Amino acid sequence: MKRITIILVLLLGFQSLKAQEKEGYWGLAIGLRSQIVQDQLITRSRYSGAPIYFMLNHERQKPKKLSSFQFEGSIGPLKTREFEIGQNLGRYQQPQITSYWNEITYSSLFRLIADEKSDWWLGPSLSHLIHVRYSPRWDNSAINYDFSGNLQAEVRYRRSFELFGKAMKGNIGLKLPVIGYISRPIYAGVPDFLDPERSFESQLFENTSVSWLGDFPRIQFDNFIEFPIAGGNKIRVIYNWEYYSFQDPNPVQTAAHTFGINFLMRTK
Repeated sequence: MKRITIILVLLLGFQSLKAQEKEGYWGLAIGLRSQIVQDQLITRSRYSGAPIYFMLNHERQKPKKLSSFQFEGSIGPLKTREFEIGQNLGRYQQPQITSYWNEITYSSLFRLIADEKSDWWLGPSLSHLIHVRYSPRWDNSAINYDFSGNLQAEVRYRRSFELFGKAMKGNIGLKLPVIGYISRPIYAGVPDFLDPERSFESQLFENTSVSWLGDFPRIQFDNFIEFPIAGGNKIRVIYNWEYYSFQDPNPVQTAAHTFGINFLMRTK
């Protein structure tokens, strides 16, 4: 009986040590995503706006490993300044379009260098991007989109500091695509051509190609400053910036600044 008691105490102590070695958080963020889009497959006009941004995320940190999951989205109108009174307007120029943007990302990073106040993390991440633009004036090209899935290289630098006597932590992250795919509309750019024999769903992934950093340059910076609140929870003030460009069959460029507040609830 004494041996059994000792074994149980050791097991409980081991489980308690494991719980102390890792932290887990679920988070919810809300903010604005200020973006500019130019898709020359449809029009040379640039559209900009600040749709509402939201994110559901989970993060788990161990002494030598950092895992995170993010489900991000934004929805709202984008407008062009070129649509003004007195301008020579094209037939298919739309003063306002609706943007639907979503990205799902999973990262698994490993600690490279660490000291008392800072650490470096490096590893792979997987992402899937969906950006849909809707404009009824574009006829057959009313629904225009970019779909992209990528294996990425990711690096993060985190540093602890104090501000007004309160413990804080800053994060700077960089993501670059290694290889993946991108899908663009096969029908866009031919607004006068309507094929009644083919549905939208049958053409959704027809124009899909392998992509990498050379032909799909994309750069993402994920930054935040976090501080603790009651109950072991946290708040992060986030600022993210990204840009991507794709040249085939016609150039499309997107740049975005994301501002938001992320509330993190500790789960472990």
